[in-house]
Amino acid sequence: MKKIINRFWEFLMLFIAISLGFFVENYREGLVDRQKEKEIIASFINDLETDIKELDIVIQRREIRETRIDSILYILNNDLQDEYGKDLYYYARYLPRPFVFWANNTTNEELKYSGNFILIKNQKVIDALLEYNDNYIFIDFIRQREEYLVRRLFDQINVIFDPKIFDEMNVYDIEFVYPSGNPKIKKGNKEAISIFLSNLHYVKTVNVGQLGLFKKHQKKAIDILNFIKKEYPDITSTKNE
Repeated sequence: MKKIINRFWEFLMLFIAISLGFFVENYREGLVDRQKEKEIIASFINDLETDIKELDIVIQRREIRETRIDSILYILNNDLQDEYGKDLYYYARYLPRPFVFWANNTTNEELKYSGNFILIKNQKVIDALLEYNDNYIFIDFIRQREEYLVRRLFDQINVIFDPKIFDEMNVYDIEFVYPSGNPKIKKGNKEAISIFLSNLHYVKTVNVGQLGLFKKHQKKAIDILNFIKKEYPDITSTKNE
């Protein structure tokens, strides 16, 4: 009887030891997962803050682009190219530069391919981030369409404008200066000008559309950022660490 009791206590102690070890290991893994979750959320916060700042710049430049396109259309549609040749060359030189927005979605992409989205316990946060990423995919699709339209402009630009004038406007990087004097465009090819105006209309339409999408995307980024900070009040951007 005594042996049975001793074996019972030995079994019980072994069971308790194994159970405690199991619970301790689970607790430790839980702590590790929570730390990883915090790191992921901090990285997302950093991505969103970067996107918001980048969109501020792109939106501002897109609004300037809209003004330049409207100016070109006004000058050519009203046959004022001889009076505003300097402006026409300056605005036209920026047409191939639509100022693209590239989302800082490194964290999102890494999680999608690694499967570590399961580390984020808040499903609403996951849904918001996935929706944000899907929204950018549509913006990027429109960007590809815009690139195609811009390429179509080149054929008419090369026919209408003097490349020597463009050459003297180069300064550094992607910036340009106004040409000297009041250079003239080549008015002989009316068909080229007509096609140019037609293509420019489509480029303007896409620019207006992208501008609206950028503003909505920025608002979505701000809303998600505020939501995440509310759900995870103790986490800040990795830039602040």
